[in-house]
Amino acid sequence: MDPIDFNSRILIVDDSYAMLRIVKKFFKNNGFHHILEANDGIEALEMIQTENTIRLIVSDLNMPRMNGLELLKIIKEDHRTKNIPFVMLTVEAIQRTMNKAIGMGVDSYIVKPVTEKTFINEILRVIRVKNENPPD
Repeated sequence: MDPIDFNSRILIVDDSYAMLRIVKKFFKNNGFHHILEANDGIEALEMIQTENTIRLIVSDLNMPRMNGLELLKIIKEDHRTKNIPFVMLTVEAIQRTMNKAIGMGVDSYIVKPVTEKTFINEILRVIRVKNENPPD
């Protein structure tokens, strides 16, 4: 059985409409079709609380109201959501920020710009790692 469930719901969080469209296209081009979108961390949390079938979160770092690190912290501290794979997709390539995100439990930190192939390969890697190491 293929460990990748292409019917899983994916939440993309970004305040850029253009980036939401690009990332959604990357997913759809590769067989993922259940994509939800949020414009910031607060909107994402509202969706996560009402949509309990989200299996992957891809979030920008710098957003209004609630940034990606704040969202990551809340997700990883909640026992109901802490095992959802969380991928940070951002233009910020500062090592200190990357280290902070890794220390907070981010599953991958991807720096934009990124090609579709590189992005999808990293997403598939994150999903495989989570499937091979299920929560206790």
